[in-house]
Amino acid sequence: MIYHKNPNMLVPYYLMYSYAYYIEGESLVEDVEFDQMCQDLLEKWDTITHWHKNLIELDSLRAGTGYALQYPNRVKYAAIELMKQHLEMK
Repeated sequence: MIYHKNPNMLVPYYLMYSYAYYIEGESLVEDVEFDQMCQDLLEKWDTITHWHKNLIELDSLRAGTGYALQYPNRVKYAAIELMKQHLEMK
């Protein structure tokens, strides 16, 4: 995944995966990968620069959840596109 090469991309993928799972009921990654993403975000938090970083709470990352997030339209639309791509690959 792109976020393995660019830690800043952890933010949008965390938000998109969370939106897909908690709002749309669609799991795009295995739980273990999502948990690892949360850990990676925590570890790299101080060096990550992304305009949606302020939407993420560290307590949510520690808990391995994205349940209580607020999603801007940009994230919603990107998540929906990601879900379409995911379905096409099945």
